[in-house]
Amino acid sequence: MNSVQFIQDFLKRKGGYVLFSSYFAKLITFAISVFIIRLLPKEEFGYIAYASTIISFIAPFKGLGMDQGLLRYGSIAGSQQLKKLYFNQTIKKGLLYSILTVILICVITPILSINMKEAFIFILIMSIQIIGLLLIETIKIYTRIIHLNKLYANITIYNNLFLFIGVVSASSLWGAYGYVISLVLIPIFYSVFLLFKLRLFQYNSNQQIVYSTKSFLSYGFYMSLGGMLSQLLYAVDIMLIGNLIKDAEAVAQYKTSNIIPFSLLILPVAILTTDFVHLANKSEENKKAIWHYYLNYLKIMFFISLCILGTFYFFSEEILSIFGKEYSKDNNLMFVFSVGVVGALLLRIPLGNILSAIGWPKINALFSVIVLVINLIAGYYCVLNYGILGAAYTTIALMWFSGILSLFALIYYLRK
Repeated sequence: MNSVQFIQDFLKRKGGYVLFSSYFAKLITFAISVFIIRLLPKEEFGYIAYASTIISFIAPFKGLGMDQGLLRYGSIAGSQQLKKLYFNQTIKKGLLYSILTVILICVITPILSINMKEAFIFILIMSIQIIGLLLIETIKIYTRIIHLNKLYANITIYNNLFLFIGVVSASSLWGAYGYVISLVLIPIFYSVFLLFKLRLFQYNSNQQIVYSTKSFLSYGFYMSLGGMLSQLLYAVDIMLIGNLIKDAEAVAQYKTSNIIPFSLLILPVAILTTDFVHLANKSEENKKAIWHYYLNYLKIMFFISLCILGTFYFFSEEILSIFGKEYSKDNNLMFVFSVGVVGALLLRIPLGNILSAIGWPKINALFSVIVLVINLIAGYYCVLNYGILGAAYTTIALMWFSGILSLFALIYYLRK
């Protein structure tokens, strides 16, 4: 397979729709961020950023990973009815587990907000977001495993359109509380609509289950653990800044500087979202095809990476001015984040997804534990001594390091 064939196959799997919808979603998220940052006082936005960071790394455990089990085992299931049975099993049991997760978050919120007490109420409200995330993501996963990537793209687009309309309207009327409440409720309402509109509860109850709930939970647990610990790479720095520097404006500056660089990670995510089911099936048939897939991916992403580095090296301050004059001086933070983004784009994201597709979520989880331990130790030292710039250096170094670990794992798999 050459690069041209790689692109053609991607487009045949409706990858163009997925890519467009992913960037559309990121554009909407960016527009909402700009609107909220300009609307709210810098300190208040810092509290929301702190709360959303905490929820973002707990979110992978929504449904105890049942949705990730659906993605893996639904991809290799032998019939459409079996896929739908797995979907319903995921919704029913995953919803129960998600509610229990929300309750747990509410119990430990006083601890999570001990040094930023004003973030307490935002953490409580945003914890409910986990339920909406489970519902909408499970529906989107189901469309992927039945090879309806165009429907997946449409759901993504409409969900984000509704979010934009709801967030702008509610936050204009009720400020910060309107913003977080709309983030919580809109995905839930839209998911319920889709469940009935697409008649997703109708399935053959006599269908024989091949993979048990235990298999789903085992795979999903390690996927969720890896996902949660991976999110900690992006969350530990915010939490260390909030608890060591104790400055909401520093949190806001740091968060604002990485919004645009990190948004570029949607490109590899969109590609692997489209091709995950394809790779899962290839892992059962031909190992060499997976390696050739990755090599062709690298050929395309290498040139994109050079463009990313050049753009943020020369235009960081101009780009940051979008958020307002008070954010324009970031001490080169945005370029530092772009270096980490390249590491994630070339290594961390594609290889992490490939390892999951071949059924190795435990390896991802193990690597995430290693990175977390290093992140906590190095991050603590760097934030104390170098402030927010030290936190950024730690994050980008670990983005490269975790990707290199995944590369060694894939090579081991291919030689095994």
